[in-house]
Amino acid sequence: MNAPRSEYGPVVLANGLELTYRLFERARHLGLVPPPDVEDRRWSRAVVEPLLERRAEIGAALAADAAERAAKLARETAREREAYGPEVLRRRLGLVRWQFDEARERGLIPEPDTDGHAWSAAVEAELRARAAEITAALGAVPRVGASKAALVLGHATGLPVAAEDVRRLAEAGILRASGEFRGHPTYSRETLAAVPEAAVEEVVTDRLRRAEAEAEAAAEALRHRLAESLSAEEAAEELGWSVRRLAAVTEKGGLTRGPDGRYERAEVMALAAADPWR
Repeated sequence: MNAPRSEYGPVVLANGLELTYRLFERARHLGLVPPPDVEDRRWSRAVVEPLLERRAEIGAALAADAAERAAKLARETAREREAYGPEVLRRRLGLVRWQFDEARERGLIPEPDTDGHAWSAAVEAELRARAAEITAALGAVPRVGASKAALVLGHATGLPVAAEDVRRLAEAGILRASGEFRGHPTYSRETLAAVPEAAVEEVVTDRLRRAEAEAEAAAEALRHRLAESLSAEEAAEELGWSVRRLAAVTEKGGLTRGPDGRYERAEVMALAAADPWR
């Protein structure tokens, strides 16, 4: 969202607010994001710009809402049991879904210890005693992967940050992963905020320079290819053939056609020179 738009769809606006789509929908439900003002599906720039300025405020409101809902869920499942399934255990611990999933991924919640894929009362009691510790370790805002981290850094610096830049910052030790989810590193807002803007600018500038050099090399390769090859129509004209005849000869192996559908100029010219009827 570095380039200004006149209208914003829900996915683009969610990215601009640094929210998952689920949290974005929750923000809409709570009235933190107003209804679309462009044909009931999109938001105008006039509506979006103030929302982006309130990004931190909206995030804090969603965190407070999550904590309130988690406490309510914990109260609703206060009845003691012999074993607890994942949904009931999540509520007993006062965790929202992403927190529970990440806690399991990070080993903060062990694997079920009963045959019914549930947690025993003893394990539940131990986890509940550590609920505050687990919640503090997870934080109130979901950690993000490289793509979302790029959006966060892009909003903070005004630079066109890409997921590749995030990975390079991590490889250089400038950005520290806060955890892992399904085999991929995740980053907290705190660690992203600690990344120096100069470091972000350096990796972005380097990537853009490499992309420019690669684009120039590709353009030069294309110019060379066009100079050294002929289209089907051009090859047929050089040979004095119809395009249909050219295709038939090519199919029988009389000429080589490249993956791009073009013919080598030297091969066509050699065949034309050898044609006694020319």
